[in-house]
Amino acid sequence: MEKINVRTSFNIELEFEAADFLKRFLAWLIDLAIIIAYLIIVNKILKSVAGTKDTPSDNFLENISALGMIASIPALMYHLIFEIILNGQTIGKKLMNIRVINETGGRPGLHQYLLRWLLRFVDFTLTLGTGALLTALLSKKHQRIGDFAAGTIVIRATQESRLDETVFYEINSNYQPLYTNVMLLSDRDMNIIKGVFDAAMKAGNPRMADHIAYKLRSILKIEQEQDNLVFLERILMDYNYYANQS
Repeated sequence: MEKINVRTSFNIELEFEAADFLKRFLAWLIDLAIIIAYLIIVNKILKSVAGTKDTPSDNFLENISALGMIASIPALMYHLIFEIILNGQTIGKKLMNIRVINETGGRPGLHQYLLRWLLRFVDFTLTLGTGALLTALLSKKHQRIGDFAAGTIVIRATQESRLDETVFYEINSNYQPLYTNVMLLSDRDMNIIKGVFDAAMKAGNPRMADHIAYKLRSILKIEQEQDNLVFLERILMDYNYYANQS
């Protein structure tokens, strides 16, 4: 299996296994079969409704046609919807154990999913699949055109756990940081903080975070008092926010 080296926002280099072509192709076939099955079911339902009238009026047929167009929207947006709600996976990708991540090893943003989805037209429809095939086979990180534009890669999903060994912490796109001087800390500092935070959460013992929280408040000159685990989590989230802005 070919390896992909990814440098995170924290200058930590991670190694992922690239999703091989066969798995990506099988995932695509599974997704295509699901979309076709959905459209067949919708078509049968609409035909059944249309057949309830012996002599349907033009207005009735227009309404059926409009319903058909509306019902086809989920099929059109299938990949976008599922990659967003399943964290980089469609049903086919989930079954093939592969996932979309961004080029810094994290979860893609909404704009990346959207751009990747929009360029499916170029990758598959306009070029009859040759655009996706050639770029995925020839590019260093096996990226199709949509991946290049969106800054995403497709990896084996089992490799995602490697992120747990870094200071990576998932935040929402609309996240607002609280501690502006958090970047005074180094990547090594943050690895220690995340290690303590994870250990305290796993053990269910918030007292484990007391010492490091006290030290952090002193270093960062933070007087605000709050639960120490909540404080450490906020530090991790703020650090991720500012690191991704740089």
